[in-house]
Amino acid sequence: MNKQEGSSVVSLRNQNGLPLLEVTDLHKYFRVRSSGGLFGKKNNLKAVDGVSFSVSRGETLGIVGESGSGKSTIARLLLKIDNPTSGVIKFNGRKLSGLLPVELRKLRQHMQYVFQDPLGALDPRMKIIDQVTEPLIIHNIASKSECHDKAAELLRSIDLKDHTFYRYPHELSGGQRQRVVLARALIMEPQLLVCDEPTSALDVSIQAQVINLLARLRERMGLTMIFISHDLNIVRHICERVSVMYLGKVVEQAQIDLLFNSPAHPYTQALLSAIPIPEPGLNRQRIFLKSDPPSPIDLPSGCRFHTRCHRAKPGCAERIPELKSLKNGQLVACHLAHGEI
Repeated sequence: MNKQEGSSVVSLRNQNGLPLLEVTDLHKYFRVRSSGGLFGKKNNLKAVDGVSFSVSRGETLGIVGESGSGKSTIARLLLKIDNPTSGVIKFNGRKLSGLLPVELRKLRQHMQYVFQDPLGALDPRMKIIDQVTEPLIIHNIASKSECHDKAAELLRSIDLKDHTFYRYPHELSGGQRQRVVLARALIMEPQLLVCDEPTSALDVSIQAQVINLLARLRERMGLTMIFISHDLNIVRHICERVSVMYLGKVVEQAQIDLLFNSPAHPYTQALLSAIPIPEPGLNRQRIFLKSDPPSPIDLPSGCRFHTRCHRAKPGCAERIPELKSLKNGQLVACHLAHGEI
């Protein structure tokens, strides 16, 4: 792994040395009223606060963390659903900021979003086959009959039967609906697929089917993926590398095996300690976090995690830790991990 000066960007490069997606010092602040109703004081809610990462072609990067850590906000920023407060997002070497609407629309053909709630992501008034063909027709990719044939072939490839093509979303199971959402995203043959908690609304048995399907599609289509989840077991199964977020910042980033075998940040250690062990009689020491996460409007001084950290020292509240590399290439934002306290 290589560390890029000044931005803590780590990537697995493709053969040309250029990552497919590169994010540098990304910020997203929301102006909110903290108190006093309509005339109350406005403050910044720091949803994403200086995040940097890059992803090479064919790689799957996992982004994990508790609710409110900024995971879904990053997904929306990558697809330009929301605009960043500051920072740079490059796709295939092109900056997304400043693109004309027609340029952005063309670029979005290569970047697709898989939503968390499949029922909410589908139009209840449209038949399944029509929803999958719609992106092709909107972008004038082929004739209506060719679009229909391509959509039907794709739906069959993800294990949906022909009789489901002419049903409406409410007539399908949760797993079938998520497959339709996947098909609608993949019909454009994107280079990048952003999956925002794609299995959280599904039963455990259906989750496994969807994850195996994603892994199969990634291999077959050469997809690059951002996989956002709070379930570390799923992330371990499908991702090569993972970024751990806490209150808008990346606190640790590493190859998946390294992160699971040698977590360096106390927050990562606590998350991993909560994963159930399937072997009876085998125990893991559980790390319990103190209290609830602080408000993203009124953040603690120094390390944002120190108010909940089981290893915190007095100096943790004084200085903000930098995301820096350990000897093994693991990126960690922790004074203790770097021996600074």
